[in-house]
Amino acid sequence: MRFHRTACLVFASILGAVVTGSALANQEEKAATEASSQAESDDSKKNSEDNTIQVGDVLTVKLDALLPTQSVLAFDRVFASLGRYEARPAQMFDDLCLTNGGKGVKTWDEQSKPTDLDSYTCQEPLGSNQDALPTVLLAPDGKTLYLLSGHHILTTFWDMPNGGTSVPVKVKVTQSLAGDDIDEVWNAMKEAGQIWLFDTRGEKMKPSELPEYLGMKQLKHDKYLSLVFFLRNIAYSDPDKGKTVNPLIRPMSIPYMQYYWAQYLRKKMKVSSYDLNDPDEYAAALKEAASLIVAAADDENIASSGKTAKELGQFDEINTKALDSLLTRPTSSWSYALAYRQREKEESTPKRILEEQKAKKESAKKVETPAVDAEKTEN
Repeated sequence: MRFHRTACLVFASILGAVVTGSALANQEEKAATEASSQAESDDSKKNSEDNTIQVGDVLTVKLDALLPTQSVLAFDRVFASLGRYEARPAQMFDDLCLTNGGKGVKTWDEQSKPTDLDSYTCQEPLGSNQDALPTVLLAPDGKTLYLLSGHHILTTFWDMPNGGTSVPVKVKVTQSLAGDDIDEVWNAMKEAGQIWLFDTRGEKMKPSELPEYLGMKQLKHDKYLSLVFFLRNIAYSDPDKGKTVNPLIRPMSIPYMQYYWAQYLRKKMKVSSYDLNDPDEYAAALKEAASLIVAAADDENIASSGKTAKELGQFDEINTKALDSLLTRPTSSWSYALAYRQREKEESTPKRILEEQKAKKESAKKVETPAVDAEKTEN
C-alpha cells in the first residue's frame, strides 16, 4: 500500500511537471506568435512608408497616368516620328529604349510590342541612364504625376498604331509638391519656366485649362511650333549642345526655347495663309519663317523668354544647304511628316471634298499666272 501511494505521488509529480511544461510552451508559442505578428505589422508599415514616392525615384507608369503641363505640340514633329516608324520599325524600338533610359535597341522581332517591355531588349538596362528619362512632378496628393518633359515623344507613343494609353514608360520624379498649395506651386513653376501656359493663339491660360491626357486629341497643334521644329540648324541652333542627353525628351538646353521662337513668329507672319498639306506652300512658309528669325536684331528680346535672339541660338543667315536638304531629301524629318499628314488628310476627308479643294487650288493658280506674265511684259 505504501508502495502504491508512493508510486501515485511520483506519477502526479511527473504529470504536473508535464502539464506545467506544456503550459509554458504554449505561452512561449503565443508570445512568439504575437511578436511575429507585431514584426509583420511593423514590416507592413515600413513597406507602406517605403512605397511613398520620393524625389529621385524612377517609376514605371503607363501613359494615361501622366498629366500634361502644356496644351500645345508641334504635330509635324510627331508625324515625322510616326512616318519614320512606318519606314523603319527598328527606329520605334530605338526611341522606346532611349526614352526609357536604355540607350538604344539591342534586339527585337515581329512579335515585339511597345506595350510589353519584356518583348524587346535595349543596349543598357531600362532606367539606367536617368538623365535621359522624362521628368515628372509629384502633385500634392502624393500620387498624381504631372509630366514636365517629353510631351512630344510620349504623345508619339500614345498615337502610334501599335501604341496607346497602356504603353509603359520609365519616368524620374524631379519635384514633389506633396502637402503644398497647388496654386502657389503652379505660379512658382510658371515663373521658373517649368510649364508652358499658352494656347494655340499664344494667349495665356490657367493651369485648370490644361488637357487631362496626352495625345493629339487632347493637345492642340501649334503650327508655328512645327515651323520652328524644322528650322533647327537652318535658322538657329542650340546655344549649348553639350547639355542635351536625350533630344527626344529635351531637344534644347534652354527650356521652351523653340516655343519662344514660335511666339515670335506668331506676331511676324500668318501661317494660316499657307496650305501646309501642299509641299510648295509648306516650303514657302518655312522660308519666310527662317528669314524672319535671322532678320531679328541680335539684341532683340524674343517673346516672353527674357533672352535675346543671339542667346536663343539665332544664325546670322539662313543655312541654305541644310534647308535644301530638308526640302529635297526623301528621308528628312519634313518629308516623313509631310507624307504622313497628307495621307492622314486623305483618309479622314471625303473624296468629294478633296477633289473640290484640288480644283479650287488649280483654278487659283490659273488666275495668278496671267497677272505674273503681264507684269513681266510691262517690265
